[in-house]
Amino acid sequence: MQLVEMTKLVDNILTEPEFKEGGFVFKHLEQGRPDPLRAVQSAVDRMRELHDIEDCQFGPLCEEVLRQLSIMIDKS
Repeated sequence: MQLVEMTKLVDNILTEPEFKEGGFVFKHLEQGRPDPLRAVQSAVDRMRELHDIEDCQFGPLCEEVLRQLSIMIDKS
């Protein structure tokens, strides 16, 4: 997956309710609960068909979503 495609996919995923303020994953990270990557993986896994996420994209995509979401939470 090219960087541009990955960036676009991450941006699209971050618009989903789970990742917005008050959403499951957002709250999980905001409250400092353990294993935030697992929360991201769980939410992204449910979106695989919606966003056409291939198995080989899943791990790097989840890590980037977590990184971006952590930055957003740190700024708030």
